[in-house]
Amino acid sequence: QLKELVCKGNNQYPGAKYIIRDNGERIDLRFHPRPSDLHLEFGYKVERHIRNGDVIVFNRQPTLHKMSMMGHKIRVLPWSTFRFNLSVTTPYNADFDGDEMNL
Repeated sequence: QLKELVCKGNNQYPGAKYIIRDNGERIDLRFHPRPSDLHLEFGYKVERHIRNGDVIVFNRQPTLHKMSMMGHKIRVLPWSTFRFNLSVTTPYNADFDGDEMNL
């Protein structure tokens, strides 16, 4: 499954951005002429695009209490924004006046 994501590269969703080898060398798939020629080996890490069902930690600083950092399941939408249910605005102290959230 990871090999398929690497073959798609960075420009097609869902794909992958980087391969990190055992020695720490990072291969940027944006600049690799043919990602399909790359071979994955045991121990390599693949930084892939986020997909539906992934679990992430969402945070709003300053982190004053433990509810300022919560886990959420991802649902990918076609816009480049973060959205979350209004029921979690209170723990984040979010009031939608330009609040910065961290993923």
